[in-house]
Amino acid sequence: MDVKAGRYTANFPDDFVVFFIGMRINHLRRVNEWVPVMRAAFAMTRELKELPDSPLLESRTMLTVTDWRVPMFIQYWRSMEELETWANNEDRRHRPAQREFFRRTAYNGHVGVWHETFRVQAGQYEAIYANMPRMGLAAAGQYRTLRSTSTMRDRLGDTDAH
Repeated sequence: MDVKAGRYTANFPDDFVVFFIGMRINHLRRVNEWVPVMRAAFAMTRELKELPDSPLLESRTMLTVTDWRVPMFIQYWRSMEELETWANNEDRRHRPAQREFFRRTAYNGHVGVWHETFRVQAGQYEAIYANMPRMGLAAAGQYRTLRSTSTMRDRLGDTDAH
């Protein structure tokens, strides 16, 4: 990744969705239960990235320093409707993986899965990057230079800023 020296912000002209999804390895020795979940997650993301005109704008895999057993994805989607359509499409990887998870491990407590979905209206977010590669919302949208004096209210377009 190329680091962009300086201060930048991200612009995205339309509404979008931020989707956090992850798993928790509750029993490390149950490799036969958590490895398939992890493989399925990466396969789903790969499938989405390969779709022509993919509704997935950007995806990052993250590990937390406070609990390494919780790998997760932070994803940016074009719309809630496209996320829902993809998740319920029988011809895509999600539905079979979901059924397999519920068949294999959903009720024994060995592996946890979770997600949070946020619908973001155009202009109702703020993003700043200093000396960073293009990532997150900046990778999904436009990346533009910021003035050294810009404030959060400026970036949000707050007309009531004092």
